Amino acid sequence: MIRTLIVEDSREDLLNLQSLLQRIAQIEVVATAHSLAEARAAATGAPALDLVFLDVELGAENGFDLLEHLPPGTRVIFTTVHTGYGAAAFDADAADYIVKPVSEERLLRALAKVQAADAPSLTKVQVYRGGSEHHKLALEAIAAIRADRDYSIVIHGSRQYLDHRRFREWAELLAGHPFSQLDRSTLVRMDMIHSWAHFGDGMKIKFANSSVELVIGRTGARRFYELSKS
Repeated sequence: MIRTLIVEDSREDLLNLQSLLQRIAQIEVVATAHSLAEARAAATGAPALDLVFLDVELGAENGFDLLEHLPPGTRVIFTTVHTGYGAAAFDADAADYIVKPVSEERLLRALAKVQAADAPSLTKVQVYRGGSEHHKLALEAIAAIRADRDYSIVIHGSRQYLDHRRFREWAELLAGHPFSQLDRSTLVRMDMIHSWAHFGDGMKIKFANSSVELVIGRTGARRFYELSKS
């Protein structure tokens, strides 16, 4: 697990980043802080940190002042609405510098840089139907797989990718990962589900930080309710 501290004085930005990180299995947010005093206390009181998401302007305080209080080897990703601190961030050996609002795609790219520094790595999987367009996706950010005749549809963030693998191949590939099979054609990450509602004989599922809606039938809905109670 990548033990992570978020230092952010904006409640909206904090909740957005927390929500995105919750979808990545290898990230554990051990503490959050709204000020440098809270951040210093978290850095010394929490379990050894691997990574800090650090806002630059924290009211009248400056996030750079936290760096000397972090345990040796802690990686830092700066998050800010300002573009003018980039050079200083990289002079401080930051892993990355993200201009807010933080998107899922930009977050995953930043985490890839952290993993290059010997942190636990995300599992990348290549999806494609054929031709020249291929995509490498973080398996930990995949929300669901649906069978589509001889292909599969991969729901990743707010996009759906058509993949050449058959559904049974995905079921084998994802064995050991936190996916649940709802019916003969649907695998989902239950922990990524934001809300659901009745839809005909089945139900409609929405995922966190995603515009995709997944419709499942009666069998899948019944299995969903069984899993949600366990």
